[in-house]
Amino acid sequence: MDRRLKFRHIQCFLEAAKSHHLTEVARSLNVTQAAVSKTLTELETIMGMQLILRDRSGLSLTPKGEVFYHYAAAGMESFEKGYEGLVGLSDAPSIELRIGVLPTVAARFMPQAMNTFFAQATQPVNFALQTGYNRHLFDLLHGGKIDLAIARIGVPEMMHELDFIHLYAEPMVLVARAGHPILALPAASRMRAVKDYPFLLAPKDTRIRPIIEQSFATLNIPLPSTLIETVSNTFGRSYLPKSDGLWMISYGVVGDLIEAGVLALVAEPLDSTREPVGLVRRLDQEMPIAMRQLMSILLAQTRELRPLTDSAN
Repeated sequence: MDRRLKFRHIQCFLEAAKSHHLTEVARSLNVTQAAVSKTLTELETIMGMQLILRDRSGLSLTPKGEVFYHYAAAGMESFEKGYEGLVGLSDAPSIELRIGVLPTVAARFMPQAMNTFFAQATQPVNFALQTGYNRHLFDLLHGGKIDLAIARIGVPEMMHELDFIHLYAEPMVLVARAGHPILALPAASRMRAVKDYPFLLAPKDTRIRPIIEQSFATLNIPLPSTLIETVSNTFGRSYLPKSDGLWMISYGVVGDLIEAGVLALVAEPLDSTREPVGLVRRLDQEMPIAMRQLMSILLAQTRELRPLTDSAN
């Protein structure tokens, strides 16, 4: 390799490929635009070929630049892993990774994911973990308040400049306490009797509320008039076993109580209520090693919940 090629050349090239504008590259590297332009010119001289096109629209890679980017990015990633692995052996400061998760995910997947992550970690990592309903998580992500969300896929306007990686899909289920009077009715008659009992329901500004309303509309059944609107899974899990209330909620929230016989399904889940849950991050954001590791763990942890065709992609 040409001895004139330095780390600063690779770093500047990768920033240029990512940012597409000299001003953004200069700001990211804390240097002047002239210094960026000079460094890129030096790199092309060393390589003996044009790697970047410069015009009024900004910076773009040439075909040879695309090839070089593939190897340079992979090399930089390996360098970062080696560096972080060594630094992790010392008293390096911890890394903060801010994560927002649905309550379902927090209870069902995150404890195991955290244990696996820390078993593999070579460096202290400080996780800032918070739960919330879907729109709140997207607001935090767009606002730069969290680095990664584990949430249901949003409507198109919510997904602008975001990347979504599918983890699994789960249905909504209608549940009651074991021994509830509605369970004594024939299965075909139970939905008509839902109106006779208090009904726990997500508020109107949540992602799952329209899904629930649509499922009732499909069955030509009105929503019950006695409602308890809440996003608190803690309340629902505590209230339902002690009351005649009914609850339509994601299976993951109550799956353990169903398996334990504390709650029972009032009706079979509707396939139309299944919604993808996945990893969501901003496209303009660098992905630190800790985030890559956690995402990989969650993908492995939910592999069996994804269709074979999806897992193969």
